[in-house]
Amino acid sequence: MGKLYDKLTELEYENILPMHMPGSKRNSELMSMPDPVKMDITEITGFDNLHNATGIIKECAIEAARIFGADETCLLVNGSTAGIMAAICGATHCGDKVLVARNVHRSVINALYLGQLNPEYIFPEMKCPEAGIYGAVKPEDIEEAFKGSVGHGKTSKRIECGNAVDGSTEHSKNSDIKAVIITSPTYEGIVSDISSISDIVHRYGGVLIVDQAHGAHFGFNEEFPESAVRQGADAVITSVHKTLPALTQTALLHINRGRIDADRVKMFWNMFQSTSPSYILMGSIDNCVTILKEKGDYLFKKYVERLKNIRNEIDKLKYINLLPVDDISKIVLLVNDGGEFARQLRQIYKIELEMASEKYVIAMTSIGDTDEGYARFLQALREMDREEYSSVQSNNSGLVCPKIAMSIYEALNSPIEMSDFNNSVGRIAGEAICIYPPGINLVNPGEVITEGVINALKSGLKDGLEILGMSEDLQIRCVKI
Repeated sequence: MGKLYDKLTELEYENILPMHMPGSKRNSELMSMPDPVKMDITEITGFDNLHNATGIIKECAIEAARIFGADETCLLVNGSTAGIMAAICGATHCGDKVLVARNVHRSVINALYLGQLNPEYIFPEMKCPEAGIYGAVKPEDIEEAFKGSVGHGKTSKRIECGNAVDGSTEHSKNSDIKAVIITSPTYEGIVSDISSISDIVHRYGGVLIVDQAHGAHFGFNEEFPESAVRQGADAVITSVHKTLPALTQTALLHINRGRIDADRVKMFWNMFQSTSPSYILMGSIDNCVTILKEKGDYLFKKYVERLKNIRNEIDKLKYINLLPVDDISKIVLLVNDGGEFARQLRQIYKIELEMASEKYVIAMTSIGDTDEGYARFLQALREMDREEYSSVQSNNSGLVCPKIAMSIYEALNSPIEMSDFNNSVGRIAGEAICIYPPGINLVNPGEVITEGVINALKSGLKDGLEILGMSEDLQIRCVKI
């Protein structure tokens, strides 16, 4: 067999505790499945068709909408990425202006390119400057952005079907911002005030799209934040596989009708979904919805009890600091040299974390975890609670305001040349660059590469993190001079 296949089959016997997604946590008691080979089918008689659902797939989507509180829900087998892109492209038209939180996932930027949209960026506050962890988007910042685009004669460069033009002065009842796109919760579990933001966006005639990929569990227990679906957002995308018992790549696109063009969103949903969707993945979504319906209250009650207990015990540690966050499912630990901390957990204790950065690490939890797993994790943390891992202050300033030299569309269609990343300060990025996870772009196509971006890349390389948008020989795609 191939090396990847062999490694996957060996995973069962390595006794590695998964403090990472997917939310099933390889818990076969919670989420069992027969031989997947015997379940792998295509659109045969009696099994419905995702792209024209009239039977059991439609029933699954209707039940998912009921459980999550949406007017309509679409199944996603291409991950939340497909839902994010469908929502943005469906809610806008070529040349539209959109308000975008700077810490959005890279799939949002891809949608801006495909839709030839004009982004205006809004910056979240800093939650933890010493670790570079971003906080919530402030409702007042959203309102200020709208006020600046309503009847004030504001002129800006924009795109009309691929051509950069000078924006004309427009006076209208509504803002020229057509959609607002934010991430809530963030990768670290920070939540924005969706209810207030929804009211503001709708007052100015816009629609609100929320990337809630990391918050599929919201609303299923009062200890978690309420779902954006029930707080007025027009489109909400959740990755059921991240925090609920479902297979990787499964997600849901929730639509609340009234302001957003739901039919147009679904048209793009059809475009971005595979025409050969996995019935195993769709079956996993159906099974997840059934678990929530039949056992959700009990499972979340036990889950919250475990979470409160372990968070209380972690708080007692001397050198490892637990960062308070809005979503208690995210265990964010402030530690010095997070990369080494994660390696020690993996090598000595056989515990795999979700992510490690220079100043913090993340352990992800779900209803798939067990008492035994938490006890093992807690014991490891107690043994590693040493002064060398004590979190230290840094001068991480987080996101910086980008200098936009050209539109995303123009940059991605310009001649490109490779540049050594050490010599790229001042160049125009010809491709998005991000450290993964969580997949937030350091620089977008068309933006000027700053010294801050290069320093962040150097830090990521030092910590052994994966960098997307830079070649193995440390070359960056830049717009040709």
